[in-house]
Amino acid sequence: MKNSIYKSFSLIIAFLFLLSCHSSPRAELLRTIAATPAKNLQSYEYDRASTVISRVTFAPGFILSFWNKTDKTNDYSSYAPTQDELHMIGDYLRKLPRHYQEVLQQRLVAIYFINNLRGSGVTDYILDAKGDIYAVMLFNPNTLKNDLSKWLTYRENSCFVGNAADVKIDINCGTEYTGFLYALVHESTHVLDYVESHTPYAEKNIGILKEVKATSTPFTKKTWKDLEKPLLSYDFPNRKNITFYGDGGPKINISDARELYEHLMVTPFVSLYGSMNWAEDLADAMTFYHITHMLGQPYEIRHAKNGDQARVFRPMESPKVKERVSILQELY
Repeated sequence: MKNSIYKSFSLIIAFLFLLSCHSSPRAELLRTIAATPAKNLQSYEYDRASTVISRVTFAPGFILSFWNKTDKTNDYSSYAPTQDELHMIGDYLRKLPRHYQEVLQQRLVAIYFINNLRGSGVTDYILDAKGDIYAVMLFNPNTLKNDLSKWLTYRENSCFVGNAADVKIDINCGTEYTGFLYALVHESTHVLDYVESHTPYAEKNIGILKEVKATSTPFTKKTWKDLEKPLLSYDFPNRKNITFYGDGGPKINISDARELYEHLMVTPFVSLYGSMNWAEDLADAMTFYHITHMLGQPYEIRHAKNGDQARVFRPMESPKVKERVSILQELY
């Protein structure tokens, strides 16, 4: 009888354990992903042996539906790049670091260009039946049609309320490349982060899926306390008010821009965009390192008032940014 009671008790404990596993945050998230076509690898036609450039394709209906709902719009539609644009896309893919190319070959499922997409691009994770992480990338076609400096100037100014007509912000990254170069390197870095966790987790759901216990990585250790919370010494006034592309903003007056950049220059962040969270910090740090050190282009933030160039900021020359270069080089 005693042995029978023990066996019954053991079965109850095992059942409760299984029940708790099935109702865990990870299990709940996996169920949601499995039921969401845009997040499920089975929804896609994916050939790992195909070239990455061949994965530039027309966005299927479930992608448009998912992202229209996610970004609360009805304006998204698929864009087909021209032959000249496809040639440029292929050229830029070949300019990525070798390790990036290897990861994209194995884990990037598709590249879509989406009319009216908010921002430069977006990378989203998807899962296979085993829970392994893959990714899709969406890009704004306008990145193909504007030079790099013009596109980044547009992005930067979306951060500010134009309350002072005499203040002007320009980004100088040269005119040799288009804005797609920025978008491609930035979004490709997110793919690496999803797969290899160069930050503890690129977003909260990745932390749940990977059941992350670590609170830092070599890249974040001396800079960030949490996803959106830098160390106190690197937080600065108005950082929490930084927004881009009209996503809840702008909230910062352009008359306060110079002070904002002065604060930025004493941090390890290469951009205002990168100061928002550790995932964007990594993506922009790698992108501007690649643009300047590997492709030989400038990166300057130019602040002018009354038509006079009052200050030029070069974040890649910041001592705190330079301290992280060896970590960035390991991603090559």
